Amino acid sequence: MVFSATWFLLEQEGLLAQACLCNGLTALRRANLGDKKGLFYSAFFELSIGFERTLKLILILDHMARNQLDPPDSKTVEDYGHKLRVLFDSAKAICATRGVPALDAFQPDSLPNAILGFLDDFAHPGGRYSNINKLTGHKHQAMADPLVKWGEIASRIMNEHATPGQRKRAELNGQLASAAFGDAAASLISDMNQQQMDVARLFTRASELDSAARHAIYALVTLIAALREVIDSLCDSAWKASPAGRSGMPDVPDMKEFFQFAWADRPYVMRKRMWP
Repeated sequence: MVFSATWFLLEQEGLLAQACLCNGLTALRRANLGDKKGLFYSAFFELSIGFERTLKLILILDHMARNQLDPPDSKTVEDYGHKLRVLFDSAKAICATRGVPALDAFQPDSLPNAILGFLDDFAHPGGRYSNINKLTGHKHQAMADPLVKWGEIASRIMNEHATPGQRKRAELNGQLASAAFGDAAASLISDMNQQQMDVARLFTRASELDSAARHAIYALVTLIAALREVIDSLCDSAWKASPAGRSGMPDVPDMKEFFQFAWADRPYVMRKRMWP
């Protein structure tokens, strides 16, 4: 079968979004204190880009479905910039218009929305260039340090979403480390807010960040799975609008295939370490 140039461009964009989301989830699962702190930045970069491209695919597919597969002009998409909150609100508006309930469960105070809002802030120059901006005295310094902010989100997750067993395990890890090392060891590793920690607190905090990452990843996977439903619905509408494509060749791939890695089975997600 011969496919159109539009088909291949959408395929490539789907692969890009898939790669960014999977790389981001994997980096977040591996990130922690010490020399693994840099992986938090990798996760934030990849996830912010992955969600931006996924949400922009929804805008593009909706426009194509309403206009006999004619894509929107570049300005329509570019005007959204990296604003994930605005893009998500636009995706919800598309769902409301089309009667697609996939995003109804994601209320403003939900954990997925909180993380998406954090990624929105990170995508702003004041977020992703936070360290350089502070070093150089740049005007974009009003936003909170991304690592500090993520540390706060991790603490919220431990308080509101972690199980009693996970909280107890984190405390026990600190107690065991303290008993094992006593006064024979000192920690030079700082917390997410650059505060020094003793050995007991180091092991407790590392365990907390690990547990929080699992819950955060599950929250993000549920969001990706919901966005996959939206994309599937839009592809179906596009195929119905022009079954043969504008040039007699298929113009729209089965875009949900790029997001099949996101199955929101909690036990599976909580133990998974690498994506896809």
